[in-house]
Amino acid sequence: MLYLSILCALPTISYALQLPPNFLKCKRSDPKINDCLKPAVGRAIHIMAEGMPDFKIEPIQPIRVPSLKIEGSVTQSYEDFQIFNVPSAKITHLDSSITDDEFNLNLTVFLKDIHIAARYKLQGQILLLPIVGEGNCTTDLRNAKVSLALSGVPTEKTGRKNVEIRSLKVNLDPEKVEFDFENLFNGDTQLGPQMNRIMNENSREIFNDVRHGYEEALGAVFKNIANLIFKRIPYDELVPL
Repeated sequence: MLYLSILCALPTISYALQLPPNFLKCKRSDPKINDCLKPAVGRAIHIMAEGMPDFKIEPIQPIRVPSLKIEGSVTQSYEDFQIFNVPSAKITHLDSSITDDEFNLNLTVFLKDIHIAARYKLQGQILLLPIVGEGNCTTDLRNAKVSLALSGVPTEKTGRKNVEIRSLKVNLDPEKVEFDFENLFNGDTQLGPQMNRIMNENSREIFNDVRHGYEEALGAVFKNIANLIFKRIPYDELVPL
C-alpha cells in the first residue's frame, strides 16, 4: 500500500490564462497531430524545469514529494523525496487521440539517469534477510524507459471548456538500478556495506518490489502538474481546431 503527499493542491480556478509564447500549439484537427505533439511536449518538459509561477507550478528539477510510504515485505518511509533529471527526458514515441470529446496521450521517454535522493526509514526483510535503518539514501535508475498514459475529458464549466486529466499512469523500466542507503543497522560498518552490496547485486528483484510506489508518486505529481495547466488554459487555446 502507498501513502503519498503532494506539495501543491489544485487551486480553485476562476480565470483563464494563455499558454506561454514559447509553448508550441498543435491543432486537434491535424491528421499529423502526433508529429506536432512530440516536439511540443518535449519543449514543455524543458520549460517546466524552471517552474511556471503563473500556474502555481514549482520547478521540476528536482521534482519534490514531501513524504512517501510504501508497505510490503519492507515498510519504507521517505521524507523530502526528490527526483532529478526529468527535464532531460527524450521522447521516443508518442500517440494520441484528441477530439472534441476526449483527450488521451501515450508517450515513451528515455532518461539516461533518474537520480532519487531522500531521507529514509525502513524495517522488514529483503531476500529473506532482515533490514533496518534510518538516514539518507539515493537510488539511480540507469538508461530508463518511462511510459506515461494520460486520459482526460474536456469539460465545460462557467461557459469555458477545459481538459480534466482523470488518470495518469507511469511505468518505469530501467536497464540498471543502483542503491546507496547510509546508516543501515544503526551505522554498523560491516552489515551496512554488506547489505548495500546484496541490494545492488539483486537490484532488479528489489526494485520490482518498490516500483509501484515510485510509479504512483510520479503519476500523482505529473497529474497534478497537467491539471494545474489544463484547468487554466481553455481547450481551444490548448489544442485549437
